[in-house]
Amino acid sequence: MITEETNPAEELETTPTPPQETPAEEAEAVATAEETPAPAEVAAPAEVVFPVVEEKAVEFPVLDLSNATKESILAFYEQLKAILQASASSANFKKVDELTKEVRTVWEAIKQGERADALAAFKAGNEDSEEGFSFKGDEISQQIDAISAFIRTERSAFFSNMEKLREKALEGKTRLINELRTLVDSDDNSDPAHVNASFKAFKKIQEEWKGLGSVQGPMNQTLWQSYHALVDRFYSNRSIFFELLELDRKKNLQAKEAIATKLESLAAEISKGGALQKLLKEAEELFEEYKHIGPANRDDNESLWTRVKKSLDVLFEQKRAINDAQKQVFEENLKVKREIGDLMKHYANFTAANISEWNQASKAVLALQEQWNNLKGGLPREGGKEVSHNFWSDLKTFFKHKSEFFSKIDAERKANLAAKQLLIDQVNGIVETGTITPEVTQMVIETQKKWKEIGHVPEKQKESIYAKFKAACDAYFNLTREKGKNAKDVEFEANLEAKQAILKEMEAMLKDPSLLASLGEKKAAWDAIGFVPRNNVKAIQESFRTTWNALIDLARTQPKEQLAAWGFELKSLSSESNSGGEEKKSASPDARKKIQALENDIAVLTNNLEFFAKSKNSDKLRAEVEKKIAQAEKELEKLKKD
Repeated sequence: MITEETNPAEELETTPTPPQETPAEEAEAVATAEETPAPAEVAAPAEVVFPVVEEKAVEFPVLDLSNATKESILAFYEQLKAILQASASSANFKKVDELTKEVRTVWEAIKQGERADALAAFKAGNEDSEEGFSFKGDEISQQIDAISAFIRTERSAFFSNMEKLREKALEGKTRLINELRTLVDSDDNSDPAHVNASFKAFKKIQEEWKGLGSVQGPMNQTLWQSYHALVDRFYSNRSIFFELLELDRKKNLQAKEAIATKLESLAAEISKGGALQKLLKEAEELFEEYKHIGPANRDDNESLWTRVKKSLDVLFEQKRAINDAQKQVFEENLKVKREIGDLMKHYANFTAANISEWNQASKAVLALQEQWNNLKGGLPREGGKEVSHNFWSDLKTFFKHKSEFFSKIDAERKANLAAKQLLIDQVNGIVETGTITPEVTQMVIETQKKWKEIGHVPEKQKESIYAKFKAACDAYFNLTREKGKNAKDVEFEANLEAKQAILKEMEAMLKDPSLLASLGEKKAAWDAIGFVPRNNVKAIQESFRTTWNALIDLARTQPKEQLAAWGFELKSLSSESNSGGEEKKSASPDARKKIQALENDIAVLTNNLEFFAKSKNSDKLRAEVEKKIAQAEKELEKLKKD
């Protein structure tokens, strides 16, 4: 079999040597030279195996290990199972072993990951105890393991059966040699009845010998020589059978001539461009039959062997020519694949801190893999195995590192999910108590700030976790709305406290310019806070304006590079600026209640608007909320004018 890592020159067998003739161990004293038949031939060479060019009779599946899933692995194993069920052969089993070697590693990693997840879930529900834990996997996992076990069982049975057949052949041929030796040693040529019986026994041994399969290994040569030596003695010791022997040799001559003619026909066909593998296989079968035919006369044997060898030389010469061409292709493939392997080696130690860089590297790696796979033909034995091993090892290492990176990301996102769930539980706990105080409101507002500071969560839970948090916040602020004006005042007081805290942090910047880097963040935080009590609007706004303008003047004295790094706009606020809430106009009690209700609605809606995730569904919800805010603002403006 010629593989990617095989040197075709090393696959060639030498042309078989002809069967050799040995002299009779004993000659009949009463027989003349003319009467004595030629002794039986003894085949000197070991069993000849013809090299063949392997054709891809079976198309094996290919599995992309970088994107392997349980479903793709199951489909992969099902195809291998179908191939083995349709054609169980040594070559096919070896190919399946080769294909499943890397897959088993990936599959075991997937199973271990699922088991770890199952164990974690079990321990979470059992006070962190593993007692009683059992993991069998889902139906797909069980199917994969079942097919894998089937392949192992079938492989074992197949090779076990082959070994049994060889053992049976060895046992049978050893037994026949012993029987033949007993027959030869006890032969009595003086008794015609005994002569006839022994000849029948001899022919029976011959027929049984031909029916037994070949014996691989060094014993084949020994058995073959022993058998033919005993055959030679049997004929040599029996002058009474000279005539029968001659007839038998004439029959053998006819059979060998027929095979020689067929081999000549095959040689002529291959010279015309016939299919090499088919012709070599047929030639192998014919030569195997030729070896097992008994001897003809010595002169006839020599002439027949000349014809057979000439035909075999033609077949082998064509084989050598093909192998030489293949060798050149293999060497060129080795050069190209070595270059691809050098590029892949760079990615074996690749590392990055963000997903986009890993994705870009993955595209490059997969492109190299595609180049590798698209290069048709094999590799020479020398150097090819190492290059192939290094390439796939580096590829595997890259995806191992990538998997570790994304596992870390997943762990962080799971931790973020748990942190956000804790915030949801906190807000829900507040809603359940029904307590509405400035401190509680401030707590909810701080919870919303913490929510924004927490990083990403797993993509599957992104929408649902946000929906839960929004519902909890909405529930609290709806509760404050139900409490009426007092609840509104509580919220406004909390907003005032929050703004006063920001003012203190900004005033500290006047003493320490290094703190100016967070000035933009303080402005954003100030603008995000809702309305304050009406009586405090002007004072708090004026304090903010004065402090802000002083900080802007201070920032303008800093180096330009520092300003660019901070990234906020150096723009002063005029006395007409109205950041941080607007002063409410006097109105009737009913109008004030409506104004307060609308302002509360706008504040809640505006606050919640910031928490919408970036998705198609959230975009739709965002549009609806923005529409409600616009309607409320329009109504509010009308009430204030009235």
